[in-house]
Amino acid sequence: MRIVRLGMVVALLVTGVGLTVSTAAADQYSARRATSVKVLWRRPLKQQHPYRLRRDDRYSRHLRVRYARQRHWQDRVWLADAHQKVYDRYSHKTAIYDHLRDRQGKSGGWVWRGYLVPAPANR
Repeated sequence: MRIVRLGMVVALLVTGVGLTVSTAAADQYSARRATSVKVLWRRPLKQQHPYRLRRDDRYSRHLRVRYARQRHWQDRVWLADAHQKVYDRYSHKTAIYDHLRDRQGKSGGWVWRGYLVPAPANR
């Protein structure tokens, strides 16, 4: 039994599934999406801006992995600390994504700016 568990842990580490990414999110890896976008620039924000999410579509760096959606996370206040502009090589369009973290600093990801709604700063 120990050998089977050890084998599963080694297999998860070899495939790149970390402890912070759920297995459902790891299944959503897309090689096409990972190579289809090019980061044109990435900059930190001088001041953190509070937002709420219209839709929980959070991605990892360079949009390679989409994190599992959580309904209750749309009620949270997220803080943007950086933003980046990416170029989609297939549609020939650009988009700006903001890097968000929750107030506890435990969860985060890159979210398309169209899914963000400004939140009151005091909450």
